[in-house]
Amino acid sequence: MKGWAGIVRLGGVGDDLIAASVLRPLKRMGYMVDVITCAPNHVVFHNNPHIDKLSIKKEVDLPQNDQAAWQKWFVSRAAEYDIFANLSHSCEALHAFFPHQTQFQWRAEYRRKLCGGSYIETVHDIVGVPYEFGPVFFPTEQEQQRAAECKAQMGGKVIGWVIAGSRVDKMYSYSPITIARLIKELGFAVLMVGAPNPRQAQASEQIQDHVTQQNGNADGLYRAMTQEGHDPGGNFDWPLRRSLSQLLTCDLVISPDTGSAWAVAFEPMPKIMMVSHASVENITKHWIKTVTLHGDPERVPCWPCHRLHDDPSTCVPDKDNMGPACLSDISVETIVQTARKLLNGSAS
Repeated sequence: MKGWAGIVRLGGVGDDLIAASVLRPLKRMGYMVDVITCAPNHVVFHNNPHIDKLSIKKEVDLPQNDQAAWQKWFVSRAAEYDIFANLSHSCEALHAFFPHQTQFQWRAEYRRKLCGGSYIETVHDIVGVPYEFGPVFFPTEQEQQRAAECKAQMGGKVIGWVIAGSRVDKMYSYSPITIARLIKELGFAVLMVGAPNPRQAQASEQIQDHVTQQNGNADGLYRAMTQEGHDPGGNFDWPLRRSLSQLLTCDLVISPDTGSAWAVAFEPMPKIMMVSHASVENITKHWIKTVTLHGDPERVPCWPCHRLHDDPSTCVPDKDNMGPACLSDISVETIVQTARKLLNGSAS
């Protein structure tokens, strides 16, 4: 044993799962591993066999509104470990810029030069561990059993569709049409996975209404999300770990660039990823069995922009002003035919 490694990530679901990638090589190298994180997304680290201690911080535990003091807090903690890395801002502010950063306004060509590279390689490089990649989310035996039972209730053939990410550029405008076709033409149930917020709850309801109109009914459409303590599907409660565990059972996962998608990045099922502000290299360079779709740079010259859009004002809209131009440039036909090929085993 080489002593203790301390890894800090106080981010969203995807941030935490990307950071989780460094834990495997640290453990193989002989370190005891302490992960310092925060609620509510700390749950993605539960049952991870490469973690010896999970330290969950509250907002009041860290200096507030003082960046210098915040950094000093972590510098002081670093002395407690043999290896220590704060992975905050290892994706955001480095591979993509916030609106308050000067770089947000620089030429797109130069932003692409600055923001190139793989998110997951970056965290490995910061910590100084080899590029050893593998599953980053670990459901318990009970979670696996429940997910298997639920899949059986959905008919046993299921496509997981992640509704959206946390930002305005991470929702596919033509989701309702696409999902209706996947159900009707491919004969698979579609499980919509969403976060507990009004935007995604409304999107799931609109998808259900459209599928009903297009297919004549909503048979084969399911929702894995909880909105303000109420399950819109009327059957199940879907906290974060349950949704991620269910995704792991799907025969195919289709998603924009979201945290939920990172849970299946190194899992054996095929995946279709739709990237928006980020590049293919940023997100899916090391993913397995993944087809990555994006806008055509000739038609959508803003892609990839490497901008973290807080509101639609900084994002180029599609022609119908329904969503981001980059995602909307991916045709419904492309997604359906790619899904067909992947499910038939004729694409990689």
